[in-house]
Amino acid sequence: MKKLVYYFLLLLMIGSINFSFTLSSNAETKTPIKENALTRHIKISEQKLNDAPIKYPQISGAPNSTAQQTINNLLKQGADTANNNRLKLLEDEKEAKAKWDSSQGPWRPYEYVFTYKVLYNNLDKLSIIYNEYSYTGGAHGMTSGTTNNFDVKTGEIVPLSKLINENTKSVQEYAYQQLQKKYKGYVLIKSPNEIDLSDKNRLWAFDHAGIKLIFKEYEVAAYAAGMPEVFIPVQVYQ
Repeated sequence: MKKLVYYFLLLLMIGSINFSFTLSSNAETKTPIKENALTRHIKISEQKLNDAPIKYPQISGAPNSTAQQTINNLLKQGADTANNNRLKLLEDEKEAKAKWDSSQGPWRPYEYVFTYKVLYNNLDKLSIIYNEYSYTGGAHGMTSGTTNNFDVKTGEIVPLSKLINENTKSVQEYAYQQLQKKYKGYVLIKSPNEIDLSDKNRLWAFDHAGIKLIFKEYEVAAYAAGMPEVFIPVQVYQ
């Protein structure tokens, strides 16, 4: 009886060793996980303008070198424009300060801050926003934005009108409903028709399964709402 028990335990130990070895072997020979077919990002690095507190993005590793250079040139131009705005603000401050009288109260220095943010970077679509905050006195400063939406394959800026394809009304109505839900109590506009979707004025960005509309301060809501954003599913405009 003791021998039977001994052989039984021995068989269990051998089976356990074989099972462990099988697991270990499978782990070592496991096929590497491939990148998701729905994910492909372009490389982005940060650059700084000479003699200016302006940092801006530049891309690399794009399949089309000409398109890459076009995008980088446009992003650099945006940074140069921002710096010109900064220098103009400094000149305006000098003039205003020279005319300032102590009877008006203490002088409040002007402020200028430039920032950027990558809003979308996937599958040959790239969206970047440049934000410029300035303060020139008063209760608070103001932030203005500029969005750049690129087709990385061609280097072209994608116009919003090309995406919504004459479905302006549908987008306006959906955006208006979302604004009412997300910023209840702050919305200033009374009708979907007041939402500007023109290529010249509308801030927007690519987003997962759709686009994101970005509104300027006071454009559709009170200052406390900041720069409102709403997501528009692709089904709304296609």
